Amino acid sequence: MSKKRQRKKQERSRRAKPGRASAGASKRGPDLELLEAATAKAREDAGEFLRRDDLAARVVQLADGTRELALRVMRQSPLEGKHECRAGCGFCCHTAITVAAPEAFAMAAYLREHLSQEELAEVRRRLDENAALASSMSRQEYITRLPTCALLTADDNCRVHPVRPIACAGFLSTSRSKCEAEYNRVPGRDPVPSDKFAMLAGLAVSNGLMEACKRAKLDGEFYELNHALRRVLDTPDAADRWARGEDVFSGCLK
Repeated sequence: MSKKRQRKKQERSRRAKPGRASAGASKRGPDLELLEAATAKAREDAGEFLRRDDLAARVVQLADGTRELALRVMRQSPLEGKHECRAGCGFCCHTAITVAAPEAFAMAAYLREHLSQEELAEVRRRLDENAALASSMSRQEYITRLPTCALLTADDNCRVHPVRPIACAGFLSTSRSKCEAEYNRVPGRDPVPSDKFAMLAGLAVSNGLMEACKRAKLDGEFYELNHALRRVLDTPDAADRWARGEDVFSGCLK
């Protein structure tokens, strides 16, 4: 190739780069900006909470505030009002879920307040079974087994719905019948039409919480629900120890 032609090729390449960058920037759109703002807001709000001296006593409030932020963002989905998720519809409650430490503390507190000793013992037994199953196989194998959530009642309602994990709150579908077909593994079934924006909104807020925890030198990791919740139920001072920076969830599946 002559030097003249080589210079022309390099010039075309230089001119093309801004165009590609602009095209990428144009794809950001209001949705991405909203999700980025949600992450920043969650990080800021959680950061303020994590600086408090009475953090352990207020960690449930931290979980509640983070969840409320996630729900507010989720309600801005283009599919808002079209979801067919209802109480008593538990087809999606047979999968793998991860939770942050504040979420585990909030669920444990709710269970202790609202369940009898017999009911709590039954939940604990089911947590043990699911935790053992999750530890014995890969995440995908576990999901394929359709494990029933330890917090699901006999009439397919969530025992901790008011304080449910953000991951659960963000899984929304516009077709109950297709969720049922997926659960029953109906041959030739259509994919579940889930709300991608709501799912990403939950992830964005969860990331903000995780970043805030890590900045505060606290455990911001997400753990498998059964492992995390049974650890908290078995450790009465778990919130205090976590707030002091201890590794409360050591050995729990992520």
